[in-house]
Amino acid sequence: MNRVMRPPLRTALCLLPLALTPWITACGRVKANSHVAFMGDSLTEMWTLPRVNLGRYGQTTAQMLKRFPTDIANKNLRSVIILGGTNDILLGIDPATTVSNLGRMADIAASSGIEPVLCEIPPIYARQGTLAPQVAELNRRITALAASKNLRFVDFYDPLNGNPAYFSDGVHMRRRGYLVMDWTLEQKVSLFQG
Repeated sequence: MNRVMRPPLRTALCLLPLALTPWITACGRVKANSHVAFMGDSLTEMWTLPRVNLGRYGQTTAQMLKRFPTDIANKNLRSVIILGGTNDILLGIDPATTVSNLGRMADIAASSGIEPVLCEIPPIYARQGTLAPQVAELNRRITALAASKNLRFVDFYDPLNGNPAYFSDGVHMRRRGYLVMDWTLEQKVSLFQG
């Protein structure tokens, strides 16, 4: 007996692995492919998705920029996700300096044949949310930088905004926060194809 699967059922079965990807990645069982690097601070360092994880606890964008050329060298990268600025805000660094550092990292990546992907930083709930205006201003400038350089851009702010339960300490993510970040990033960047 020859059974033919109905199109809706076949489509559902084909889409099931894609639908489950965010939950699997949140458990740390799946990693992005090795051609995608993640540059950042502790938000990146604690993220289980990156296989090439260049996150360093407590770093500002100036510190990230200093190590960026050597960190991305000789890794056969296709793209680099750049998520930085949270510590700059916590330390009161001028957003113009932060955006300049992010722009220089993007330029270095592009000149090395690596696609830079700029990201808005997530909300900061620490300090009773008093840093919201600084976060909004920095994210506005990051968005403008990405547009001016015609770069791929990921908005982590909006999907996480209004959800302080996604954060462990007002700055760092819980698993569900990283689940949202995984899903948001996968909508913009192919993370699992070689």
